[in-house]
Amino acid sequence: MYGLKQAGYLANQNLKSHLASYGYRPCKHTRGLWRHNTRNIQFVLVVDDFGIKYVHEKDKTHLLNALRSRYKISVDETGANYCGLTLAWNYHSRSLDISMPNYIPNLLNHLKFESTHLEHSPHQHNIPVYGKKVQYANDSPPLPLLSKNETTKIQQIVGSLLYYARAVDPTLLVALGTIAGDQNKPTATPAQAITQILNYVATHPLAVITYKASPMQLHIHSDASYLSVAKARSRAGGHFFLTNPTATQPNGPIHTVSNIMRNIMASAAESEIGAAFVNAQSSLPLRQALLDLGHRQPPTPIRTDNTTANGFLNETIKAKRTKAIDMRFYWLVDRIKQNQFTVYWRPGIMNLGDYHSKHHPPSHHQKMRPVIFNSAYLIKE
Repeated sequence: MYGLKQAGYLANQNLKSHLASYGYRPCKHTRGLWRHNTRNIQFVLVVDDFGIKYVHEKDKTHLLNALRSRYKISVDETGANYCGLTLAWNYHSRSLDISMPNYIPNLLNHLKFESTHLEHSPHQHNIPVYGKKVQYANDSPPLPLLSKNETTKIQQIVGSLLYYARAVDPTLLVALGTIAGDQNKPTATPAQAITQILNYVATHPLAVITYKASPMQLHIHSDASYLSVAKARSRAGGHFFLTNPTATQPNGPIHTVSNIMRNIMASAAESEIGAAFVNAQSSLPLRQALLDLGHRQPPTPIRTDNTTANGFLNETIKAKRTKAIDMRFYWLVDRIKQNQFTVYWRPGIMNLGDYHSKHHPPSHHQKMRPVIFNSAYLIKE
């Protein structure tokens, strides 16, 4: 029945009851992931698209026959496209490249945007004032507001680019987060930022993330920038990837955090603790999904470059001023005791979360692009 709002729910319930007779069931805690009771096969279901992971050909045939007994389906044996992503599988090198080749060209064509120059930074660089311990955000006087139509256009562009950033290009997230914070009442400043980010994606229209086969252990690099956002706010950054237990094998990101913290942080150390808290909470669905996929997870390592945050979370420093730290952050201390996470310190230069928490100069973006994407051939851009 056209327009029936319950149609999606009813179709899903029918699919569940149909596949249950063949031994398939959705995982309890990971939405969209299904598995068989006895066979070594799993699949991800998004609306009506099945992404199937199997080991034996007979298991794949069993699932396809179960679907064909009730539905008309088409099969892509190469697995080259899924949910708008282009997947390039290389079984010889045991790697996978994901990209969205036509997304940016089509978006720029739709916006009728023509790039005026090469741009290697998605946002304006905050030039540091040397000698200051804390680099505060620039709170300049507000400019006149844009019209309703101009505001709507900025919101549409941010939404379109945010989808692309979440999918394949996390280098855009800091810039988009800054623009999104002002898009309800944008001025000429966000409009200029939109022009810069469009020039950036026009210069780098193809982002490709490379994943390599690994033991599938989740690692997190956590960082924060203190008072770097207008109205005395701070930003949390996180880089999530799967690799071996010692994290010696580089890999592409499976998730990126670049959030403006709601609370006002009282110190740089509290910002770092808050960032670790945000990243740890964001990792819980990922840990559960990995467990449902059959990849056992030891305590997830969280890397920080702040010694005070490391001491607070591992309870190796005496509690003096730390009593004023937001009570929510003690949740992470409790989870560390439960062996869900382990926090350790490394220098900031070795922390990939730093990239997603600050406004960097163009030279740093060019240096970090191949590192973030784990894709060597992007160096030639």
